[in-house]
Amino acid sequence: MLKQFTDWLWSLIVAAFGAVWGLLQDAFIAFFTLVVNGFASLVAAIPVPAFISGGLGSLWAQMDPGMVYLLSEAGVPAAFAVLGGGYAFRLARKFLTLFQW
Repeated sequence: MLKQFTDWLWSLIVAAFGAVWGLLQDAFIAFFTLVVNGFASLVAAIPVPAFISGGLGSLWAQMDPGMVYLLSEAGVPAAFAVLGGGYAFRLARKFLTLFQW
């Protein structure tokens, strides 16, 4: 009888600590979500510079031909292509998973 009572009491204590631990995890996740959303809203509040709003093509067209040659030889267009491909892959992945991943 005493063994059953102590086992029941121990399972009650373990369940209570498990519930408190789950509550702390949920609170941390909620706090982290608020921090990340706040950071995202701060980044979204940064205005787009005027030289970027016209696009990279207009910026590239305004450069000195010698500078365009040097940047082309350094592989900047290929780097932009890799970045664009990565961004396209990220968007495709988001669309295919219905914005869950």
